[in-house]
Amino acid sequence: MISEEKMIHIVHLMLDGIWKQDLVDYPNEEEALREAKKLSLGYINQINAVGEIVQKKILSQKNPPREGTPQWDTLYQKYLLEEVQKKGG
Repeated sequence: MISEEKMIHIVHLMLDGIWKQDLVDYPNEEEALREAKKLSLGYINQINAVGEIVQKKILSQKNPPREGTPQWDTLYQKYLLEEVQKKGG
């Protein structure tokens, strides 16, 4: 999972790149930054929520694998895909 601070840093990097390459002109750069942060943080919150659901699903098994093992990773990817598809993603 990615932290809010890391996501904000990534947003700044993306917007800096867009502005430096003159791909988009924003009438109000502060408003553009606020909106990009808002959208990105919303996305991160959704991803984190799905990650928690997946983790609980794995841990609810009779003999759950240890986190970080190949079995955990396989189940995590499987359940993550299922949850994203449920949400229409």
